[in-house]
Amino acid sequence: MLDMTTHVQVSGTELKVRIEKALTEKGLKKLITNLEKELDGEHSFLPHDVEVQIRREITSAGVAVSQHGGWYRCIAAYLLLPKLDDLLQVKSTSEDKNVAPIVQKLRNEALRESLSTFGLEVPARYARTSNGTGRTHVRLSREQKQHLVENFLDALPTFEGLQDVLDTLPKNTNLMVKQIRTLVNRYLTIANRLQSVAENE
Repeated sequence: MLDMTTHVQVSGTELKVRIEKALTEKGLKKLITNLEKELDGEHSFLPHDVEVQIRREITSAGVAVSQHGGWYRCIAAYLLLPKLDDLLQVKSTSEDKNVAPIVQKLRNEALRESLSTFGLEVPARYARTSNGTGRTHVRLSREQKQHLVENFLDALPTFEGLQDVLDTLPKNTNLMVKQIRTLVNRYLTIANRLQSVAENE
């Protein structure tokens, strides 16, 4: 069973105040909008049971969800709360575009802290560092790349078969089907890109 203690160690009125502060700050509008788009759709990185729990916390805090753009906007603000004060400080000190990497870094740290409370890892796209201090990249040989691509494309008939089955199903299905649909779409997109590269070489 998931821990019902909020990741920012606040609840009730204080949680309401902090969420609404995040939602009404103009400097965070774009950041929250982008995160909202990722949460609201088949590609959401948030499991359904965790989303339900966060909704409960937001409701219990008394946040007027409909007045602040809907559930996913409120959830996006909730996930940023661990670094809310830092984000506001950075946004208020400078309008310079150079703060963008700092904002991204703080966003990633906020998501990592929020998701870890629920036993989740931050998605790979949010795990990258913005200051170049992350892991070094190891170059693969041409033979290693070719071997990897060939093995990856071996699964193409299976995924094409899955796509055919998914095409017969209604769009509005349960979470499992949505996750399978997302995986198939991602695989086919990568496979098409790899095939295109191979043809142009």
